[in-house]
Amino acid sequence: MAEDALSAFSGDVVVHVGEWLADTARPNFERALAGGWELTARAPLPNWGDTIEDLTVWRRKPAKARATCHPVLGCDACGKPGTTREPPSCDAPGALRRCRFCRLAIFCSAACAKAGARAHARYHEIKLISLERELDFDGPDYATVCGPC
Repeated sequence: MAEDALSAFSGDVVVHVGEWLADTARPNFERALAGGWELTARAPLPNWGDTIEDLTVWRRKPAKARATCHPVLGCDACGKPGTTREPPSCDAPGALRRCRFCRLAIFCSAACAKAGARAHARYHEIKLISLERELDFDGPDYATVCGPC
């Protein structure tokens, strides 16, 4: 429904409230938004512990401009952007993975997860998540959200 609404919309500004590559809309909607619209503003919103909604404002791009890099999702440590294309596999090198617990931390590698561990721990504190172990980047603690750009 979101993709149909976006394709039928004739205005120049769209405001999106929700999660990215999660429960708000299907990946096709996000690809359409990233391909035809430019992100102009992003604001965090108050969330329940298991959600990561934010507010984004988008302006329509000229017809000739198209993007494949994800306009919002990127590695929290190195900034490497994700792509709007489906990853070739869940274990693709450089694929962005999101923490299954806080759903805020996103990293492209175990090294970046280690480098961003302090900020990631803060996300867990804010959401009152208490784990008595180190997270496993290559195991079940992280879920692939998108491939490398």
